[in-house]
Parts: sequence; structure tokens; C-alpha cells
Amino acid sequence: MNNFFNSLFHPYGDKSGHGVMDRGFVSNHTRFIDHFLEEHPEVVKDQHKGWHIYWDKQVDQVAQKKAELDSVPDDGYGFHSHGPLKGPE
Repeated sequence: MNNFFNSLFHPYGDKSGHGVMDRGFVSNHTRFIDHFLEEHPEVVKDQHKGWHIYWDKQVDQVAQKKAELDSVPDDGYGFHSHGPLKGPE
């Protein structure tokens, strides 16, 4: 019975190399990007600059707390009027 299950999960046997991931494999796309970045270091600098623009922000804690206290609760249905519907009079 054990051989039956082994043949289901390892149809080529355990020593065939099938199902074993080659950790040294590098795709053509990855090689292309790595080569491009080696030849164009300014792209990497630009990436770091963009990172700093979007992620490295100084947060004014006092202004953030004031904005939280000044906010109005949202009912979740901003497109509905607040009150009974009135028909034509």
C-alpha cells in the first residue's frame, strides 16, 4: 500500500529530480532587469528618491490629533439626505 501512495505523489520516483525546485534558476526577465540596473545606476537612485517622497514623511502629531478631533462622524451613506423625504407641496 505504501508503494501505491508513493507512486501517486512521486510518479517518477524520489530520485528523478521532478518536483524539486532549482534554487539557482534565474529567469530571463530577472537577468535582464539586473543587467539593466547595473548599466543604469541612476534608475536605482531615482527609485530611492521616489521612495523618500512617498514613504519618509515627517508627521506633525499635533496637527494629526487636531484633525482627528475636528472630524465629523460619517454615516456611511453620504448620498442620502439627512431627514424625511418631502414631496411636492
